[in-house]
Amino acid sequence: MASRKSELKRLILALEHLCVHLRLDDKCVWTAHFEQQLICAQQLDKNGFSQADLNELSSSVRSVYGGMGSFNDYYNPNYSIQRNLIIKQLGSSPDLSSRVYEFALDLMVVILSLVEFAAT
Repeated sequence: MASRKSELKRLILALEHLCVHLRLDDKCVWTAHFEQQLICAQQLDKNGFSQADLNELSSSVRSVYGGMGSFNDYYNPNYSIQRNLIIKQLGSSPDLSSRVYEFALDLMVVILSLVEFAAT
C-alpha cells in the first residue's frame, strides 16, 4: 500500500500536468481552481499534513466534478494546437482529469468514531 506522502506526490504530479493542459486555454474558468489545489497540495507536502488535511484537499479537488456545467463538461478548444505533444508527455485530457480525481479520492479516508461504528 502506498504511503500518504507518495499518494500526495502522485496527486501533485497529476495536478501539474492538468494545469499545463488547462493553461492552453486562456479562457478556461477551471485553471485557477486547479492551480490553487496544486499550491495547497505542494504546501502540505512541504510543511506536513494530517489525515484531516488530506481529506479536505481531496474534497476540494473533487468538488468541481459532477453535475451540469461541471469540470466534467469542460472541453479545451486549444487542445488540438499541441495535442500530439501533450498526449506524448502528459496523456490525453480525459486521462488527466480522471487521474486527478482518482488520486484525490485515494487520499480520502473516512474516520468513524467508535460510537458511529457501534451503531452500524
